[in-house]
Amino acid sequence: MSIPRKQSVSLRPDFATSPTTKEALQYLDSLMQPDVCQMTTGMRYGDNVKYVRVDIPTTFAEIQLMQITDVQFGHVACRYDRVIEYRDLILAEPNRFMLWGGDMIDAATKISVGDPWENLAGPARQIFKFCEVWAPARHRILGYVGGNHERRGQTTYGDLGSAIAAFLKIPYSMGRQAVDIQYGKHRPFKISLWHGAGGARTKGTAAQILDRFMQQGDSQLYLMGHVHQPLVMPIWKQYRTPGSLQIRLQKVIGAIGSSFMETWHTYGEAAGYAAGDVLMACTELTPDGHWQVSLR
Repeated sequence: MSIPRKQSVSLRPDFATSPTTKEALQYLDSLMQPDVCQMTTGMRYGDNVKYVRVDIPTTFAEIQLMQITDVQFGHVACRYDRVIEYRDLILAEPNRFMLWGGDMIDAATKISVGDPWENLAGPARQIFKFCEVWAPARHRILGYVGGNHERRGQTTYGDLGSAIAAFLKIPYSMGRQAVDIQYGKHRPFKISLWHGAGGARTKGTAAQILDRFMQQGDSQLYLMGHVHQPLVMPIWKQYRTPGSLQIRLQKVIGAIGSSFMETWHTYGEAAGYAAGDVLMACTELTPDGHWQVSLR
């Protein structure tokens, strides 16, 4: 009888070594590229930014907005090869950008749900190694909302997402964030980001959580994570136009990205969640005002 080989861990980052504190910021800065689009922020609450406007030049024939959520970097069961794959996918073309949905690191502590022995390093080291991996692509990040894993640090240290955002110099909100994309006839293309809540195990429950989110605000695109169940759901909203005495319909799409976590031998298996691979929402915009959403 053949014995199955253990899964290769060669693609895991080396959590054992990192620059000294004095060298860390300088090292991360050396990995970053200059901003490629103009970004303006509003509704600032301390280090949190609730409203972001991004101006993207129409020199691109189209732009792609890739959701990246629920990475849980630092967990022993994170699919590190897929993390690198998605990062390199973004960097492969200059018209690809990202919207981050939270739970970017796992950040287990002795007082959080789960246990720290499932992690390859403590939260501080996870923050640095995560930023090291994503620093070459930080100029493509247009928005970032935190999840329950970033908030694991609140009882002892503070919101860990704020530290990630400070390292990478990106706009962060611990709750929700509105992102306006100015591109061609999209004036603007309106996006709402939220990590999500609840423990949905069925598509119906996940759809209900997403639908409640989509009924709030005036965005065209609503992006959520947390439940690890990929889903794309369109609806139509009605808007009065008093000048023409007409009611117009606006397409609204909500999407949930899955996760970069394995299911087997994790809390997902113990809780009875269905196993799955990585699927993230990808939104394509063209300058003529058209757009579509798919899972990639």
